[in-house]
Amino acid sequence: MGTTFALPAEAAGPSTGSTLLLPLTPKIDPIAPASSPVEPEINPGAATPVKTNQAKRTPAASPKAASRPVARPAARPATAVAKPQQDELAEPLLMPETPILDTAVTQSDLREGPIKISAESDNSAILEANATEDDLQIAEAEQGITEDVTLKGAIQIIADDTEYDQEKNTFLGTGNAVAIIGGQNSKLEADMILYDQNAGMIDARGNVKILRQGQLTTGTSFKFKVASDEYLITNPDTEMKGTVVVARTGYGTKEGINFRKGTMTLPEPIHIGKNSMYGGVSAGQEVAEKMTHPDAFLPAKPSFTFKARKMVYENYKESGNLTVFGGKLAFGRFNVPLPKFTATVGQENNVMFPVTPMLTSNIQTGGINVGPSFNYAVGKTGKLHWAPMIQFGGRSASSAGTDSNSGSIGLSGQVGFSNKRMSGHIAYGSVSNLFVADYKAQITKNLRFQSGINRYLEDGMNGYRRARYILEAVHTTTKGGIPFLNGINFRSAAGWAKDNPQLVQQSSQEYADLFGQNQYRKQQASGFRLSEQITTSTHPIFAVGDDKYGIKSFIFGGVGLNAYSSGDARLMGQLGPTIDLKLNRFRLQTTYFQTAVRGNSPFVFDQFIQGTRSVNITGDVRVCKWLTVGGGYGYNLNDKMAYSKTLMAAIGPEDFKLVVQRSILTNMNRFGFDVLYGAPIPFQKLVLKGSPDHGQLGGNAGAGVF
Repeated sequence: MGTTFALPAEAAGPSTGSTLLLPLTPKIDPIAPASSPVEPEINPGAATPVKTNQAKRTPAASPKAASRPVARPAARPATAVAKPQQDELAEPLLMPETPILDTAVTQSDLREGPIKISAESDNSAILEANATEDDLQIAEAEQGITEDVTLKGAIQIIADDTEYDQEKNTFLGTGNAVAIIGGQNSKLEADMILYDQNAGMIDARGNVKILRQGQLTTGTSFKFKVASDEYLITNPDTEMKGTVVVARTGYGTKEGINFRKGTMTLPEPIHIGKNSMYGGVSAGQEVAEKMTHPDAFLPAKPSFTFKARKMVYENYKESGNLTVFGGKLAFGRFNVPLPKFTATVGQENNVMFPVTPMLTSNIQTGGINVGPSFNYAVGKTGKLHWAPMIQFGGRSASSAGTDSNSGSIGLSGQVGFSNKRMSGHIAYGSVSNLFVADYKAQITKNLRFQSGINRYLEDGMNGYRRARYILEAVHTTTKGGIPFLNGINFRSAAGWAKDNPQLVQQSSQEYADLFGQNQYRKQQASGFRLSEQITTSTHPIFAVGDDKYGIKSFIFGGVGLNAYSSGDARLMGQLGPTIDLKLNRFRLQTTYFQTAVRGNSPFVFDQFIQGTRSVNITGDVRVCKWLTVGGGYGYNLNDKMAYSKTLMAAIGPEDFKLVVQRSILTNMNRFGFDVLYGAPIPFQKLVLKGSPDHGQLGGNAGAGVF
């Protein structure tokens, strides 16, 4: 009795009408009457079955020959090709590499089942001797259809063993099976692949690999309806631009691939930071190291979990390719819901939250400003935000150093834009009645443009200085490879500035007194300023201990020259030792400076206020893994006045820090955060879109699923 090949029991699918395969059961072929010719059944609604041409190809043979087993090829796999439905019958579609007919087939063989096509190389001459026109067409078709040359729309199956069930109209490939849909840049590999032409279904089982346009997805099973966008992947595991998605199932629809109940792992941890370098000496150093090597700072157990109800990954986008719905941060049983936001993953992480809280000095408009910030992604790395806020306190320039407005409440706001190469902000506070703005652009690797209105800007050896307005180009470079030195830093700046001496009165009276008589000057000078600074530090003069318990010292020095269009000039030289002390959780840096100054500046904002002899101390202590506190103190030994006083703290677990800093003399408050996340992101649903039209992943669209 002849038995057709059937799928194992686990291949069973839902009832008729589902997009999945129907269950297949072993079938016993009925015995045909001896006088009845055996002709292949033709199903008008399916692809063309194999022609057997029995009358021409079945000469008489002895019963002994009829029982001889049929050999299969060992070196080269068989190939089965299912062509699309045509008006006329197509050529046979199942051929071994060297198709010949077994000449020992008898009439009793025909009763037992369909004729098997052998691939015995030693009988190849029999094909040539008995070949008909149909035989030659079969051979030509087999030679012309390869993995690289496939008829458009045809299903090609290559495997160690390929069989065709004529009655069920199915092709089955077992052992290193590969399926290819003609005209598509895709390939399916599995231990077993079944193609049901009647249902238009492909079913793959065991070690499934789906390769499409360089993207590899693995799974335990795969079912695909060729004529639509519908398919099912069991236990899918796929990687997209380094992002790995693992889920229980993956359903293909017109929306894309819908992964259900899985996790997404990003190619590298996400670091989100703002003003994160203001948390103390050791905390700031740790943040810098996190940004360089985030993997090394991931805790063994994250302090929080990020979850998402739904994520949409638009694989074709360069930026903003991940949209998260229903996200939340889970700190144990405490959940913080997040609104919808977008992120860029795959090459570099760029997370954009649509609404974030603002707790800030509002770029130095004064006081404490509280409110929401509404954020929008612009381009690949751009961010546009605007924030309406309430201002608590704030000193105006006309208050002459008093605290008359310190308890007042008013309105404030900020609008800003930033990307990888530029940033700009404008802000206003009604209590201080002050407008503040800045614009910075990185022109080249070493050259930047910076400008500000009533804004503190970096001024090299002078620290941060505040002019009425300033526009300047700044070029910085470092020359290394110098014996005994860590390198020499060069800073060149040129630009136009305008002074406002009353700005120092926005700070404390103690700070304003450092500027001496200049604070009472009413004239607002303006002019061109040229600045050149050279600074360096030596290798450690001595070092004892290690990074946990140790002490080391080095020498810091610098020279600065300023020239002004007013004809004034100032030359400054600075030199002093620094001691860096580490005692496990305690970190302290102390520097003594001896400074020589010749000449003067026509501007108040860039007066040198440290004095010819000064000392600067900064440090912090790690109270526990949740809290690091510290501060800084700069003291002018000549005038016996402090030129800087700061308090700072980093609060939170290792991967989620809140940073706060208060400059007592300048009344500047800074708030920031330092977040590091690298754990897999659990999701209920993730949609992968391969193209702007949601993929069109089915066979009809020509894009292919696998």
